[in-house]
This record gives sequence, C-alpha cells and structure tokens, in this order.
Amino acid sequence: MVYLLGIDNGNTVSKAALFDEHGREVAVASAGAETFYPQPGWTERSMESLWTSTAQAIRGVIEKAGIDPRDIVGIGNTGHGNGLYLLDKHGQPVRNGIQSLDTRADGILAERRQRGIQERAFPYILQEFWPAQPNALLPWLKQHEPDSYRRIARIVLCKDYVKFRLTGEVTTDYTDISGTCLLDNTNKRYSRDLLDWYGIPEMWDALPRLAESTEVVGRVTKQAAEATGLMEGTPVVGGLFDVDAGALGSGVIMPGTLCIIAGTWSINEVLIDQPVQNPALAMVHVGMVPGRWMVLEGSATSMANLEWFVNTLCGEEKQEAAKRGVSVYEICSELVDGLPPGSTDIIFHPFLFGSNVQATARAGFYGVAGWHTKAHLLRALYEGVVYGHMNHIDKLRVLGPLKVARLTGGGSRSVVWTQMFADALNMVMEVPDGGEVSALGAAMSAGIGVGVYRDHADAVRQAVRVIRRQEPISDNTPHYLKRYQAYQQLLDVMRQPWETLYHLGQ
Repeated sequence: MVYLLGIDNGNTVSKAALFDEHGREVAVASAGAETFYPQPGWTERSMESLWTSTAQAIRGVIEKAGIDPRDIVGIGNTGHGNGLYLLDKHGQPVRNGIQSLDTRADGILAERRQRGIQERAFPYILQEFWPAQPNALLPWLKQHEPDSYRRIARIVLCKDYVKFRLTGEVTTDYTDISGTCLLDNTNKRYSRDLLDWYGIPEMWDALPRLAESTEVVGRVTKQAAEATGLMEGTPVVGGLFDVDAGALGSGVIMPGTLCIIAGTWSINEVLIDQPVQNPALAMVHVGMVPGRWMVLEGSATSMANLEWFVNTLCGEEKQEAAKRGVSVYEICSELVDGLPPGSTDIIFHPFLFGSNVQATARAGFYGVAGWHTKAHLLRALYEGVVYGHMNHIDKLRVLGPLKVARLTGGGSRSVVWTQMFADALNMVMEVPDGGEVSALGAAMSAGIGVGVYRDHADAVRQAVRVIRRQEPISDNTPHYLKRYQAYQQLLDVMRQPWETLYHLGQ
C-alpha cells in the first residue's frame, strides 16, 4: 500500500492528512499556530510557529495512521492565499508572516485608485486589488519598515514557506502566485511593469521560481525528516492555492461545473479554457489544470455567520446537543427543517465578517416581528448565506451554463442546507466524500507528480467519490427567488445607512 500526504495551512490551524491511492482518508492530525494582532487590522504569525505546528501535525498523522513513512510516496501542500512571508539571504524569516485577513495596506490601495494603477494593471492581473496581497504589503513595508524591506531576499506565500522548510528549495506554483497581482496571469509570467507600477522594482530578484502544482520541486531534507518523522528524500510537489486544492479535491477539473465551498468564506469558482478580462469578476487566476484558468467569486459571508449565531444565541441548543451526543449544528438544521420554504418573511444579510457589496456593509435581520422564533431567525440566516453565494454565482453565470455544483465545506454536512442551495440555484448539488477536501486536492497533485495518477482526470476517477446527490425541488424555487429579490433590494436601500453606522463607531 502506498500513501500520499496532503498538508493544509490555514490562518489558524496546520493540518496533515494521509490518503491511500484511492483517495480514502487514512488519518488526519492538526496543530494550532497562534495569530497575533499587533495593531487594529493587523494579523500576523510567527513563521517558526507555522513550521513547528506543521511538523507536529505531520508527525501526529504518521503516528495516528501507524504506517511506515517509507510508504508515503509523495507530498503536496496548500495554504491560505496572499499575505506575505519573507526570507533573508540566509533563509531566515525577515519578520513575522502577515496573514490573508490583514488590512494595514488599505491606504496603499486608495492611493493607487487615485492614480489609476488598478485600471492599468488589470489586463495583466485579471482581478481586483486586495489589502492583504503582496503587491500592497510590500510597498507598505517599504514605507513603514524600511529595515525589514532592505533585508528581503525571497518572497514566499504561506504554503511555500512550509515547502521551503521541507525541501530547502524556494518555489511557488502558478495557482498561488497568480492570486497575488505579482504575476501576468494572461501570459503566466512575471512582469517588470507590474513591479514598477507598484513602486517595488527592486523586488524582481526576490520573486520565487515558478512551478506547476504537480511538478516535483524538491525532496524532504534530513533536517525536515528529523522534525516531522518523514523519510528523507520523499518527493514534494509545487502545491496549490487553497481554493484550487478544494476544487481539485471535489473533482472539479472541467469547465461547466461549479465548485461551492460553504466554509468560513463563501467560495464560488469555475474553470474556463481562456482568460477573460471582466472587471465585474473578483479574480481570474491560473488554474490547477494546465491550460485552464480559475474564475473565483468569494467573500467572508458563509458559515462564519452561523458559528457566531450559535456561540452568541444557542446556549439551550448546545445543552440539548450535549445530551443527545450530536453536534449543535445538527440541532440548528432540525430547527430550520421544521419550517417549510416560504414560511419566514425575515431577510438576513450575512455580513458579520465582511462583504463583497460594500466595505462598510453590516449584517442584519430585517422584518423581525414579535411572533418570530429562533427557528425563524435560523432559517433566515441559512437562506441569507445561500443568497450571499448566489450574489457571487450570478456573476459566474455569464461565463456559460452551470447545471451541476460540487458543494463542500461545513454547509455541505447539512442535508437541509444542501437542499436549500439546490432549490434556490435550481441546480443539482453533489457532495463529495471526505472532510479534508483541500488536503486531498494537495495529495492528488502529489500523486500526479510522482506517477500514481496519469493526469488530473485519472486522479479524479480514482480518488474522488460523490456520497450525496440532491436534485432541486422545483416547487420550492419560487419561494427562494422571491426572497432573493428582497435580499437584493435591501442591499441597495442599506448602502447609506451602512455608511452612517460605520462613521458612528469612529
């Protein structure tokens, strides 16, 4: 038996998952990596703690699985996109890593908009500017931390630093770097023009070597083997942007199939055969399948809203869940399922942690009356999260017909929520097997790179299984579309009140 190792580094947790060649999850282990908040809007982590937590997770998963590490034939990794991790000429961290939720560079972006840099760069980058992208954080460091800036020898991303600690090689893959605005995505190459427009031309030599996600870019060093329990010499591939890893682990490798990740973020993405220049789309980046591009629409408007609701308002439901030995989220789904579609006239905007419609947008329940119960609020929240996804998916429909979706993330565990997605979108929902879909995608890339699979199609055939398929119930669709229209009307009505509320807090 041979095994593939997938590593997934998010903003707070480092995970390692072992899979057999048929994609079956053998074991999973994780370890926390602490986040620091030095100032409002800043999110940082120790790069050393990122590595030690990853090494701990790898050692833990090998021990939990009880396998011989010599049977691990390939390693792939993924991680949160953007942020900034920097190495000096000795391969040591220049400073703490900056994570993907950081907003310190907002002022840089405002200045760029005034100068028309976004419009000039767009034909190259095919996406919006974000404050946590390296193209904004590097100029911020140049202005505010010049000593750190002068010491930069290599720019890496989250998963690339882990890969560096495993192999000693500094590389990035096309999917991850193409989400940073440092790459000419149309032509899959670096551009000196982009660095000049960003005011960081001296960073040219610090850009990491480009590699395909499935390319073997190095092997586990003796030092890394001692830290992780891996065998020295185990091949490591280029890895992937986490949104691409999730798509691959879901089996989405062809145009026309929608990938929905209902996790902390609302991630909605499709593959296309040719890059498109459409400013209405959030991001077009190089896809994990050679010759294809990924179009992504996303915002922090999904499951995090339910997590907040449960932690703030569901004490009784937590107690009931403990008595029954089930998840509190199962209790929530039961409450929602007790109310049929069309039974609540409450609208919820899922903007507790951000929005794609307006920077100052806030969450809100609209139309609450004295006869409403907690179940009504929960149904409105479930629906509001679906409508947040629909707002993104509507933009993706211009790329071509979408008839089926692969749904993953916490929301996919709820049959009730999955049916709501199917009915509201009038689209078949397929839920793939496994809880660590992104780690599976990373492991599949490793499998392709070391020859376990012939190509992406063969990897999907062998390693991805759909465990649930839910057809839309046509009678329910009008109820959701009517409420989605009200949801959109409220978006327009609330724009000025949101501005007022934002300034009240200053």
